[in-house]
Amino acid sequence: EGAELTAGHRQSGHGLLTPAMRVPVALFCLGVRALRSSASLCAVGDTVRCPGSNGTCAGEECCPPGVQGGESFPCPSAPGSFTGCDSPSKAEDCVDSASLPTREWRRTLAGKSVYFLLVDRFARSAGEPTAKCDTENHWCNGTLRGVIDRLDYIQGMGFDCIWITPVVYQWPGESTSGTGCMGYWAYNLYEIDPHFGTKEDMKDLTRSLHERGMCLMYDFVANHMGPIHSEDMLRDMVPFNDAKYFNQLFRGPMTFDEYAAPGPDARGPTQAMWSHSGGQCTVGRSCHCYECVAADTGMATSPDDFDGPCNGEMAFDEDSPCPRGTLSPYCMLGDYACEGYNETITQQGWFFDLGDLNQSHPFVRRKQKEWIRWFVDEYDVDLLRLDTAGFIQSDFLAELQDAARVPIIGEVTATNLTYHAGFQQTSPTTGRPTLAGVLNFPLYYTALAGFCGKWFPYSTFNLTFLGERMEEQLAAPYADVNNLGNFMDNHDTLRLAKVCGGDASRIYNALAWTMLAKGVPIVYYGTEQLFTSVRKSLWDDRYDTTTEMYGFIRALNLVRKEFGAEVLGALEVVDTKHEGLLVFRRGGRSGVFVNNFREGHGAVRYCGELPDASDGGVWVDAISQEAAVFDAGCYRSADSRPKVLVRRQRRGLRGAAP
Repeated sequence: EGAELTAGHRQSGHGLLTPAMRVPVALFCLGVRALRSSASLCAVGDTVRCPGSNGTCAGEECCPPGVQGGESFPCPSAPGSFTGCDSPSKAEDCVDSASLPTREWRRTLAGKSVYFLLVDRFARSAGEPTAKCDTENHWCNGTLRGVIDRLDYIQGMGFDCIWITPVVYQWPGESTSGTGCMGYWAYNLYEIDPHFGTKEDMKDLTRSLHERGMCLMYDFVANHMGPIHSEDMLRDMVPFNDAKYFNQLFRGPMTFDEYAAPGPDARGPTQAMWSHSGGQCTVGRSCHCYECVAADTGMATSPDDFDGPCNGEMAFDEDSPCPRGTLSPYCMLGDYACEGYNETITQQGWFFDLGDLNQSHPFVRRKQKEWIRWFVDEYDVDLLRLDTAGFIQSDFLAELQDAARVPIIGEVTATNLTYHAGFQQTSPTTGRPTLAGVLNFPLYYTALAGFCGKWFPYSTFNLTFLGERMEEQLAAPYADVNNLGNFMDNHDTLRLAKVCGGDASRIYNALAWTMLAKGVPIVYYGTEQLFTSVRKSLWDDRYDTTTEMYGFIRALNLVRKEFGAEVLGALEVVDTKHEGLLVFRRGGRSGVFVNNFREGHGAVRYCGELPDASDGGVWVDAISQEAAVFDAGCYRSADSRPKVLVRRQRRGLRGAAP
């Protein structure tokens, strides 16, 4: 107790520390099995190759008697009784497969931490060029095989699951919006796009994750297919190869080709977003709720008419379609008080030229449910993320969740907590929650603004407001707040490092909130390398495991694993009476202390009651293992980096009083 892993241990092959991180041995040992670098796990009927030259792993026997190094042998008849190990051979790789997480664990959202990657940008297959690729919507040629080859890199940070973008066969063409490289322009739901790999590659990825005790979250789209500009483009679309399978709201006397035609002179399909067709506000109006009032002239300008930050102050626009006091910067999903909000248009309109599926058609409804069940079974998928879930009718979402038989976490871009919670409420169709989880957009908007200063109503550099929103969410009618997906950026938003202006302290605090607030933490690939470009390839950064941020993310995952319910239990926000500070208790026995101060700010005082530690224990930062220092009832942190205080005995802790 009190010992540390030093730089010498850092080079042992476990890859657990960086020059800037020192993690206690006790913390490491409890997490080593979950973070082991490689393992070949054995099931009945499998064939296992004996590693090394003598069938041992660092002196521990891994192969049956009489089997020589390099020889293969069948797995024993007793399931879960033996696990082989791969080279490089290490004792911790020889793990009883009975200790691996069960399928039930893998197929549960709550308690997981997730690494989100774009298959096209994360890793190329071995031997492929590694030149930088940084384009929004054109192929960079990352592959499933590349992901498999780099799982050590992800597991080294301690994540439980990976979330991958869709890999089904994409529309093969190119439009003004680019290509199907992101995976959301499906053309054949039953094939894997050759850009990404093969069906066997997809199965190998799932198998490789399960062998490591990890799980797979697969992204899919039920709202729409790929681009459609004419009936001819439907002929080879599988399985929806007829115009009748797509919504054609307000088509009138036009032919389908006229309705779907692209181009500046074409009317185009009815649009789901904004006021183009009257989705979230009246047709032709600006859906923005606030305007920029210039600091020098007092002139007001709508966000429709300028790019970049406001050179002045954002103020409510009295002429907007929004109600005064709205928490949304513009009319969003669920903002029913916006003048002209139309649920039918929102749910039946298209996204640009992406064919919007008509789930009221029996064939579409049946096929989508059959397909998701087939896909989950075929590829042994553990969890699902549903794109554009907020644009689909809730009764069908409930049937889709029921058909999938694994938890679905849906994308619902809203600030209205009651509306957002409705996607988790019990469905009269199935008698179960409509969706198991929802991505936590309401708190994402407020948290990003609170930590990094991005403008958002009531939220800019205001962590007190974030705390209030956290409490409101706990009181909202969610089925399970633990199944909400917390995040700070993704493939459709600005990068965290970009919004925070590269300030390390603010980035660290934002990530600590993401990892330790109630819900499922999701970290976007490249965050560990402080990416500022939204969709840059990772291979040109050579999967560097020595960055300080890589080590910090690993440390947060280790805290989650070691302290469990102590840092993941019930949540209570503490009133600090300071907009730059946020303190919340977890499990009644720990406290998370974050702020939005700049790097180099110096000491930070957090004032607010903590659970009593008068039973001989002391408060210790679980990340650094430094004993906490209190001053007049307030916790005094030596710097502005986030802290996670847990109660521990005095003996052996650095900085503790004797």
